[in-house]
Amino acid sequence: MPALYGEEHALVSRATGDLCTVINQATAIVGGKLFYAAGTYTFTDGNIQVRQRKLFSIDLTAPVTAHTTIKSNVYKSIDTPDGFPINSDAGIGIYTNTTIYFYDPSISNEEIWTYNAQTEEFKKVTIADEQNVPLQVFAGGWASDPATGLMYYTGSYRNSQKKKRRRDGGYLIDGGVVGEYALEKRAPTRPWMQILDASEGDDKLKWLEGAGRGPTLLYGTLQYVRYGKKGILVGFGGVDPDDHSQFADPNVGSYRDMRDIFVFDIDSQQWFTIQATGGNGSRDIPDGRLSFCSGVSAAPDDSSFQITIYGGYKLSNVAATNKVHVLILPTFQWLDVTPSDGRLGDDRWGRQTNKCVMWNDAQMIVLGGQIQGNNARNNTPVNTGACNATHPPLVVLDTTVFEWTEEFNPNRSYSQPKQIYELIGGDWRGLARTKEPPGGFDNTALEDIFATTVRRIDQPTAFSATVPDPTGSPSDTPDNNGTPNTPSTSGPNTGAIAGGVVGGVLGIAIVAGLVWFFFFRKGRREEVPSIPLAVGIAPGPPGRPEMMRYEKPELDGSQQPLTGGNGETFDPLKPQNGQQYVDGAPMELAGDERPRPGVERALSNGRSVYELDTSERRGELPAGTV
Repeated sequence: MPALYGEEHALVSRATGDLCTVINQATAIVGGKLFYAAGTYTFTDGNIQVRQRKLFSIDLTAPVTAHTTIKSNVYKSIDTPDGFPINSDAGIGIYTNTTIYFYDPSISNEEIWTYNAQTEEFKKVTIADEQNVPLQVFAGGWASDPATGLMYYTGSYRNSQKKKRRRDGGYLIDGGVVGEYALEKRAPTRPWMQILDASEGDDKLKWLEGAGRGPTLLYGTLQYVRYGKKGILVGFGGVDPDDHSQFADPNVGSYRDMRDIFVFDIDSQQWFTIQATGGNGSRDIPDGRLSFCSGVSAAPDDSSFQITIYGGYKLSNVAATNKVHVLILPTFQWLDVTPSDGRLGDDRWGRQTNKCVMWNDAQMIVLGGQIQGNNARNNTPVNTGACNATHPPLVVLDTTVFEWTEEFNPNRSYSQPKQIYELIGGDWRGLARTKEPPGGFDNTALEDIFATTVRRIDQPTAFSATVPDPTGSPSDTPDNNGTPNTPSTSGPNTGAIAGGVVGGVLGIAIVAGLVWFFFFRKGRREEVPSIPLAVGIAPGPPGRPEMMRYEKPELDGSQQPLTGGNGETFDPLKPQNGQQYVDGAPMELAGDERPRPGVERALSNGRSVYELDTSERRGELPAGTV
C-alpha cells in the first residue's frame, strides 16, 4: 500500500479501498442515501485523481464517521452504463423524490442520464419537447423541489441561443441548416430560467420556458426556499462576467458583492434584487467568493429560513476559505458563524468546489472539493496529490449550533440556533419577531411573497421493498406451486359458508355496539375545540401533496436538561415558585414578564397576556381551507 502523506496525524487508521479525495462530483440525497458520481477520485490504494465508472452511495439512516477517509465499508458502488458522463466536471446533481438527474449543459440539453434510486435503474432520457431546450453552458446555479418534480438551472456564463420552432418550416439562414427548428440568437444576453419538469415521470421529461433577464451566477449558488405560493429561488455569489472593474485583464469578470441577493418568484416568474446587511455590522458580510457550497434549514415553525454557506475561493486573500456564514430570511441579514474550533472541519486550511447537502435541516454534509491553504502566502493544494489523512473528503457541520462534529447522526433534529434567534427574536422553535429586512421590503410584491410559506413535504428516507402495481390488478406473482395467484374459480366451500354465517352474526353485534358508543356516550362527552390551521401558509402547487407539518425537534443526548434556580432539573408538571396546583385543575407554564417590542401588554383577571400590535397584519387561510 502506498505511503499516505500525513498518516502520523490521521484520526482513524486507513484501509485498502478508503476514499481520500473527490472533486467536481455530482451529489444528491435521494431515498435516505447520499449519492455521488462523475468528477475525479483518489483512493488509498489507487491512482491519483482518476475517473470512476461508478455511482457511489452512503447510507444516511445510520451514523457515519466524519473527518476521516470514507471507509470502504461505509460507501457502496455500482457500475455505470456505457455512455454515462463520467468525464463530466459540471457537478450538477438535480433530483426528485426518487431520481437523480446528472445534468451537464456543456454536453447535452436534449438527453440526460438518470438513476432511479427506488427501482435501482439507470436511464438515458430524451427530453420530450425540443422547442424549449435551452443551450446554456456550464457553471450556473441549480436547485431542486423534489415534492413537485421541478428542477431549475440558470446563471451560466452565456445564454447564447435557444431552439425555437419555425412557423414556416423553412431554412435556417445562418449556417444554411434545413430543419423544423431555428436557433434564436440571444448573444450576448443575461440568462433565463431553465425549468426541467419531471412531474409526470422520468419518461415524460420536458423543459418549461422560464423567465429571462436573470443574473449571471457564474460559480455562485442557487437554492429553493419555501416562500411564496410555489416557492422561490435564492441566488448569490460567484462572478459577474460583464463587470471587469476588479482586474486589469478586461477578459476577467469581477466577484459579485455578497450583499446582492437575487430572488426568483416561481409563481410570478419575476426576478428581484434585495440588498442584504450584516447582522452585527459589515464584519458579518462574507467577502466575494466563488465555488462554495450551501444548504437550507427552516425554523421548526417556518417563521424564518437560513442558507448556510461554507468554503469557496475568495478574492480578498487569493485562496480558499474555511469560513461559515449564514443568510437569514426574511430579514436578509448575514452572520459569520465560523466555528470557534475548526479541528473537526478544515482547521486552518480552506476548501473550494465542495458540495453541500442538508439532512433534516440539522446537519450540513460537506463532501469533496479542493483543500488548500487559506492565505496568499500559503495557498498550495494539499489533497490533489497522494492521499492526505489530515484532510478528509467528508466533514459535517451541526447547523443547530454551528459547530463541526466528528460523526453524522441521522436522528439529529433541528432547533433554531441561538445566534439566529438572538438577532431576529423567538427561541429554538422559531417564533421570529422580525419578518422583514431592517429597512423593510421596497415593494408590496416582496411583502406578499415573504408573508406566505409553502407547506413542508419531507423527502422519503426509504422505499418499500416492492413497487406497487399502479393498475391495482390482482398479483400475478407465482405461489409455491409456480401458479400465478389469480382469483379462484372452484366450487362452493361449505366451511367458508358456515364461517360467513357466524361472521355475519358477530358483525351485527359489533355494529350495534358502535351505534351505542357514538350516539349515547358521545352526548356525555365535552366537545374539544379543533386547533385552527396556521395562517399564512399557501396550499402546495400542483403536484405537491397537501400536508401540514409542525414538529417539535427531539433533543438528543448532547442537549442538557433545563434546570431551575436551585439546580434541580426543571419539571413542567411540578409547581414552580411556590405555586400550588389542585389535582386535576388546568396548569399554565410561567410566562415571560419582560416587555417585548411589537407587543402590547393587557391585563385580564390579574393575569398577564400579550397581544399582537395593531400594526401587525393577520394572515389569511388559503382558499378552500376549512
